[in-house]
Amino acid sequence: MGRDGREKTNILAGVLRGDAFECRCTVALVTRLTQRSTPGIGVWTSIRIASAEKSPPDGTYRLSVHGRVFDINRADGKWSTVIL
Repeated sequence: MGRDGREKTNILAGVLRGDAFECRCTVALVTRLTQRSTPGIGVWTSIRIASAEKSPPDGTYRLSVHGRVFDINRADGKWSTVIL
């Protein structure tokens, strides 16, 4: 986990696919534990593209990582974060 044991980042290999586009990428899977004033722990998980072999144009792409497929958007040259 992170500094205080509440965040963990795993780096995974992925594949991006779009119209006439395909490339490998590196994906960051972030899991954050939050403890609230009430008993229990909340879990927040997200994925984002950390790097890609190619820079595709803005649009919607399919991200394959660990056997799952996610829709992910690229706008203004930046990838969106997918909240799981």
